[in-house]
Amino acid sequence: MEPIIQPSGGTGLREAQAVAAALGRYVLTVVPQVNGLARPWRRAAEAIPDPVLRRHALATFDDERLNAEAAAVYSVLAPRRRRRTVVRLCVGFQLLYDYLDTLGEQPARDPLANGLRLHTALTAVFDETADADHWYSLQDQREDGGYLRALVANCRQAFASLPAADAVRPVARAAAQRCGEAQSHTHAAHLDGAARLSEWAATQPGSDGYRWWEVAAGGISSVSVHALFAAAADPRTTTADARRIDAAYFPSACALSSLLDSLVDRERDGEQEGFASISCYRDRASAADRLAVIAAAGAHGLRELPRGRGHLAILNGIAGFYLSVDEALTHWSKPVADAVTSELRPLVDPVLATMRLRRRMAA
Repeated sequence: MEPIIQPSGGTGLREAQAVAAALGRYVLTVVPQVNGLARPWRRAAEAIPDPVLRRHALATFDDERLNAEAAAVYSVLAPRRRRRTVVRLCVGFQLLYDYLDTLGEQPARDPLANGLRLHTALTAVFDETADADHWYSLQDQREDGGYLRALVANCRQAFASLPAADAVRPVARAAAQRCGEAQSHTHAAHLDGAARLSEWAATQPGSDGYRWWEVAAGGISSVSVHALFAAAADPRTTTADARRIDAAYFPSACALSSLLDSLVDRERDGEQEGFASISCYRDRASAADRLAVIAAAGAHGLRELPRGRGHLAILNGIAGFYLSVDEALTHWSKPVADAVTSELRPLVDPVLATMRLRRRMAA
């Protein structure tokens, strides 16, 4: 069964204007804030006592530096007076997520158990009573000088300061738990096969019409959490609103984000013999067909949300973030990238141009 979507019926002028406005706010106001907020975290990573953890933290920061910048785009959905707090929260949470992702990829006696334990730091952002002492308990290296604890505390404080934090908290915590579980099962899948990952995907609500690896890909994406951060900045947001946002993002928009990430990392993932969700498709034609369907489903779901044009603009931003890299133009990837671009055009075109310029400037 395919995801149920409605025909787009063409793109309206207001949606194009929303993309342009979001892009302008992002480039002019968000990006400079991200650079200032991220810099102290690199200094903190440099001070980690254990050389292995320090190397992992610094490599993650340098290799994934644009991830935090991309995540902060969700601040454009927040009320103006809360926008800087949402930037701080999105940057901190993405740095936390990427660091845990790197640690979860390292060899361990029980990779799945270790990954699940590490990723409880994500849910600790929403639980002030969470015990920090056990996060590293299955790791050989543990002396990080308080780096992980500080990342969690930063996110916890920023989230708690938002006016609708209590209303959004249970939904955001569940979304963060989903990220941690999916990431842990995904990392373990290349060692013991995908059976447990497939079983996990089958338990996820809202997965009808999606392949199990598409649900798993949606699970590892943090974009729903960031959307919920922006919602928590609006005092009018209710728990029902938060559930509606998460349901609109997962699996479709979340899956698109992770599948595009897997697409552009396809050659590297193959060399590392890790689990690559994009490789689960029979061939590139099948991948192109499915990612176009998922992109359409994501656009339809987000368009129906309050501030739907803003969410839709960000979906195009997500696509542009991944499709702007050179790896999207390889022989295998280009037909898939073209299918997604065609589905999202014309809104995605200015985002692609901006992100290509941004990547050249950051190189």
